Amino acid sequence: MRKTHAQTTAPTRTYFQISFMKSKPGQDAIKMERELWKPIHLDRMNKGQINSWTVMEPIFSGPHPYDYLTVETANSPNTYTNTDYGELMTKAWGKDKIESNSTKTYNARDMVGNELWVSVEGVSK
Repeated sequence: MRKTHAQTTAPTRTYFQISFMKSKPGQDAIKMERELWKPIHLDRMNKGQINSWTVMEPIFSGPHPYDYLTVETANSPNTYTNTDYGELMTKAWGKDKIESNSTKTYNARDMVGNELWVSVEGVSK
């Protein structure tokens, strides 16, 4: 007699929100991401809303309308649709800095695209 069992849990999927960014001339968009947005995403990570947040610059690339990416990873696509950024910005920046920091963000870069990807196969250590 052969014993079998059904898998009781679905495999964990990783979702990637990839935002394509174009720095504006004379601006240090990476510094702005580090100072303004990293604390917000660190808070999200500490709350278990996301697994990671990364800023990436290309080393070898062809011509693209962007010069860097931000990538967030999570286990559910709902993470990206159910985030209250107003609450997060108020906590990280204070209510009196939301407008000025939003202006700093707008002045430093444009978001030229945003995509949601899911991993379907892979190996990792």
